[in-house]
Amino acid sequence: MSGFMVLNAALGGVGGAKAARRVGAVVPGRDGLKVGFGRIAGPAALIVATAGALGGVNRIYGHETGDRLIADAAERLAHALPPRGCLAKLSGAKYAVLVPAASPETAHDLARDLADAMAAALSGPSVDPRLGLAWTPSLQPGQEEAMIAAALGALDRAKADGAEIEVALLDDEAERDALGRARRALDAIRAGRASIALQPVVAADASKRILFREALIRVSGPSDATMPAQDFMPELERLGMTEEVDVAALSLAFDALARDPSTRVSVNLSGAAMTRRKWPEAFASFASSAPDCAARLIVEVTEEAAIARAGAASSLFALIRKHGAALALDDFGAGRTSFRHLRDFRFDLVKIDGGFIRGIDSSADNQMLVSALVAIARQFDMMVVAEFVETAAEARTLRGIGVDGFQGFFFGRPALVWSGPDSAERGAAG
Repeated sequence: MSGFMVLNAALGGVGGAKAARRVGAVVPGRDGLKVGFGRIAGPAALIVATAGALGGVNRIYGHETGDRLIADAAERLAHALPPRGCLAKLSGAKYAVLVPAASPETAHDLARDLADAMAAALSGPSVDPRLGLAWTPSLQPGQEEAMIAAALGALDRAKADGAEIEVALLDDEAERDALGRARRALDAIRAGRASIALQPVVAADASKRILFREALIRVSGPSDATMPAQDFMPELERLGMTEEVDVAALSLAFDALARDPSTRVSVNLSGAAMTRRKWPEAFASFASSAPDCAARLIVEVTEEAAIARAGAASSLFALIRKHGAALALDDFGAGRTSFRHLRDFRFDLVKIDGGFIRGIDSSADNQMLVSALVAIARQFDMMVVAEFVETAAEARTLRGIGVDGFQGFFFGRPALVWSGPDSAERGAAG
């Protein structure tokens, strides 16, 4: 066996036969990549590469040119592989490179070399490389899908941020812990051991009246220990498995609204659930059965989720509004919302990302940025809430800028409201 392996049968189409003879065995797709996993132990990196400008190339030059561009870039990747490196085709335009790598820095340097190789076309359009990199200190059997998912997630971030290379660090023990927490959370939700913690959002004026409460999902284990969403939602989001959590939170929010006709509650909706059927169907069912509760519900979506899924968002937002619920844009300013989407989606309120709020009383830059965000919201007739308000000085500064509401520990911590099998409400902070 030579020092190189190309695990991609498609390379034979353009210069592939020559490359295959030089580098040895040719095996296609993910199955071939798993062969590569079996040949590497110790620290390793998986790099997923694609072309950022491929859509433009296809439109300008045609799909045949785009296909040839990707095939040529893949051949250059094969020639740039280090010893013991593996190359696999994941999809029509995505290639995975698996290599030993002593450190994340070593892996990043290799990714840079591969990006340079992809872009080194002698003629024709450029490739505009985009690479996602997952690195682990100890490549273990059974870690294949986790590595692929982490690298694909990094690639998505690279494309979203306009970066050439993004890195995800994958520690095997941490990965097992994260997967375990995700599994326990899903098991708890399916067993009815879910609750919500309600955090108040208060008016910025002197009344400090409660405008609404945000529902934050919690789950409990057999020992009754409570697990907050931050312990399991990031992993479920990475795996695209947030739908059950979102539906459970929605159900609990409707329960809270039914118990207290004087309150309003907001509930979070993840990007994955926006494009699937369970959440819209559950919302329509709950809202039809309890229209008064639906009229006091606020559905929060993040900038990234709304814009990345703009097509699905339009029809879903129409359904939400049809039943009288309000829409909130969460983490305003942190993502990539365009004025066109603000105009078209017409959110009822925006929540300014906490990254602009912390220490705003001593940051002229943040004061200017938040003032601009408030002005934009006013233009579109949206209420403005500042998140993560932790001090009186921050609140005074934000009140002077003109926000409508505050959310943060300075004004109230989340309070648990249980509605599991024992149905005994407990008001502990959570």
